Amino acid sequence: MEYIIKQQPDDFIVKEISNVKVSGRGRYLYYRLKKKNRNTLDVVKELGKQLNVQEKNIGFAGSKDKHAVTEQVISILGEKKEVNIDNVFLEFLGYGDEPVTLGDLEGNEFEIVVRNLGDVNFKEINFVENYFDEQRFSSHNMEIGRSLVKKDFEKAVEMVEDSRLMEHISKYQNDFIGALKKIPLRLLKMYVHAYQSYLWNETVAGLLEGKEVEYSLGKFVFCDERSNLEVPLIGFSTELKEAKEVVSKLMRKESLNFSDFVIKQIPELSMEGGMRKVCVDVKDFSFVEGGDEFNLGKKKVTLKFYLPKGSYATMVVRKVLG
Repeated sequence: MEYIIKQQPDDFIVKEISNVKVSGRGRYLYYRLKKKNRNTLDVVKELGKQLNVQEKNIGFAGSKDKHAVTEQVISILGEKKEVNIDNVFLEFLGYGDEPVTLGDLEGNEFEIVVRNLGDVNFKEINFVENYFDEQRFSSHNMEIGRSLVKKDFEKAVEMVEDSRLMEHISKYQNDFIGALKKIPLRLLKMYVHAYQSYLWNETVAGLLEGKEVEYSLGKFVFCDERSNLEVPLIGFSTELKEAKEVVSKLMRKESLNFSDFVIKQIPELSMEGGMRKVCVDVKDFSFVEGGDEFNLGKKKVTLKFYLPKGSYATMVVRKVLG
């Protein structure tokens, strides 16, 4: 059997290292959001309902794992009120003049229990390939994003599971763009980001040589020597300097042009692109082995480490354990 992570929420602990400046006054309320077995976007949606605040006025620096115990800083534009949400605790930190937005953090500290292990020779690592992992893609996120980029809005609507879309289509048949506009913009952006992330993963896997590990959308390739390359997250302004041959081949396979990332029907979804490091530092890495679980001869290990923002802890587990 394969190793097991996230058997229970306490097996996966994430603590955000925030760079938000807190003061005694300001338009925004800052809270430390502690949640267990809850999705960040779902919690934000429920907070909006209970506080009578639009979701766009609740800011956060990154979406944290659902099947985990996590801590992160959020901002709320509104009044200080009590809320009651299962498995959610809010600690008031203070005020500020700016909302918390994507990227407003230094990184994350992780503590991960890995179970169902046999004899494994652990070695410390100080870098990891910076792939996007399964959490980025969920069940259909990449396919929805691909449909949005390729302007197949009907297909995107069919795959998005949201009652607001269905209600709109029932009233305005074939108004697929109008239906998509009924859901929060940051959720729509998440789908396009998922497609960009898939393309990035495919590019990096095509560049590296080493140990291959399969995942739902393809394969990851892990190497022994660190790559110092940066690879483009493809968008409408991408200029190919690195990985030109691999990206060009992938674009042909996807029947894709850079200009496709200009989405005139929903301009806010147009993605410029950017660069992402192929490898990132893994800091403060340590592991502690446990004894046999349930007398079945299986071991567990607790991994602790720090990663910069935007990097996936499960990639460290994959690299260490395969």
